[in-house]
Amino acid sequence: MPDTPHIDFRLSWEAGEAASAESWDGLLARAGKSSLEQSWAYGAAMEALSRRRVRRGVLSDGAGPLAAVQAFERRVAGLGALVQITRGPIWLRPHIAPTDFAEGMKLIRATWRIARREIVLWMPELPDAPESHAIMRGLGARRMVTGYSSAWMDIRRDEDALRAALKGSWRRQLKVAEASRLRVEVSTETREPALAWLLGEYEPFRRKTRFAGPDGRLIRALAGSPLSRPMILQAYDQRRPVAGILILRHGNAASYSIGWSGPDGRTHRAHHLLLWRALREMQKSGVEWFDVGGLFANTAPGIARFKLGMGGEVFTLAGTYL
Repeated sequence: MPDTPHIDFRLSWEAGEAASAESWDGLLARAGKSSLEQSWAYGAAMEALSRRRVRRGVLSDGAGPLAAVQAFERRVAGLGALVQITRGPIWLRPHIAPTDFAEGMKLIRATWRIARREIVLWMPELPDAPESHAIMRGLGARRMVTGYSSAWMDIRRDEDALRAALKGSWRRQLKVAEASRLRVEVSTETREPALAWLLGEYEPFRRKTRFAGPDGRLIRALAGSPLSRPMILQAYDQRRPVAGILILRHGNAASYSIGWSGPDGRTHRAHHLLLWRALREMQKSGVEWFDVGGLFANTAPGIARFKLGMGGEVFTLAGTYL
């Protein structure tokens, strides 16, 4: 990244563009690639489901907003606070000097002080690279967990380019699904029946298999919020739903949230069809970037291979620091 002249930063919490859902979503839209965990809807859901307070801040310089950060703060009387920042801050410009990354992170970290027993558990939206680790060490933080991986799909391309980017085996399975008797239904505005069905299948599966996906309460809170502009796609075999997925939006990006498939859905490669249709529907609604969701090669290798088959650009974050 090219260096730019250093400018003093300002960090404002719960003010200006951090004060409303619409302006916050507008900030994330500037970034292009943003994270669900830094969206207003995610913050509202976490606040409703836990004893955490959500804090939203905007880091600015002389040219305007540079980054947006959402933190979750849990205070215990007389014991201090535990603060969690997941996949933030979201950087709003394509070219930022490494020194400015460091200065911005330092200013955010200074909001909470060890002297007041305020502990920050931080997974920064920085790549797994020596420069990122140096920034976090400069804050006095130690890496506790290795980096999270996923993949970004650029869906600003036309249909032919998107299909060409698919891996050969994925594209062949998509053709199998397209030739099957499956029918896809998309729910956006009227989505409660579809959501109830999907959660009814997903949550027992998650508990039975001890799958490390989000729990049903969080999904219901997120999908029940118009802020995340949820999209549910179901694959039907005649009148019976055999597979489904949930997509959640944040800014001009969207993330794969949860999915489920029964035996007939797997036989007809329903997930290939659902995700391909989802890409086309997201394009229509103005989404530019799609996060395929976590790639957990050690614990869920089959799911990781499936997601990698979509041809996205894999990324790995620096890790979680304390």
